[in-house]
Amino acid sequence: MAKSVAVLVTNLVEDVEYTKPVEALKSAGHEVTTISFEKGTVEGKHGTQITVDKSIDEVRPQDFDALFIPGGFSPDQLRADQRFVEFTKFFLATNKLTTAICHGPQLMIQTGLVQGRTMTAYLTVQP
Repeated sequence: MAKSVAVLVTNLVEDVEYTKPVEALKSAGHEVTTISFEKGTVEGKHGTQITVDKSIDEVRPQDFDALFIPGGFSPDQLRADQRFVEFTKFFLATNKLTTAICHGPQLMIQTGLVQGRTMTAYLTVQP
């Protein structure tokens, strides 16, 4: 059964940590919505141009089945914006599938809801 997956990114996302998982999700038949500060385009750390489908102000977490947060410098920027923290918090609080790669868990940690969860992250992200 196809799922609706929200992907949170901004500039300096780690290119391959966005492109490969999103490609796999789409190949598996899932609907992927890329979300950032504004609709338009963001640029990965290595120059990949990523189309942003919706701004954070245009979406509600209730409309998605899962959340994916790629790494790079993107999650560090997103965690400074309470809108992205609250969006992520919804997934953790409701036990919806919440995934992240490398530095992505920074945004999950910012919610205050990761205590007691088994997570992996880049060494400098681990509290």
